[in-house]
Amino acid sequence: MSKHKCLLRIREVSLRTGLSCSSLYNRLNSKSKYHDPSFPRQLKLNALGSPNGGAVAWDADEIDAWIVQRMDLRQPYICGGATI
Repeated sequence: MSKHKCLLRIREVSLRTGLSCSSLYNRLNSKSKYHDPSFPRQLKLNALGSPNGGAVAWDADEIDAWIVQRMDLRQPYICGGATI
């Protein structure tokens, strides 16, 4: 049995991550001060050899893994001496 991959378009990635569309592209832009080399790269959906532009999407599993990675990096919250 093969596992079907789910691709997400920009609006869906924005909803999952809580980041705006422009923030997502800033994460991918190596010249941006918000560049995040760990953020998953998009896939081109247009035919090979097509001119620049066209539809792109992200692998849902890669986006979910990036979210989990970000959650793992957060600092523990200390409330009344107890770590939460």
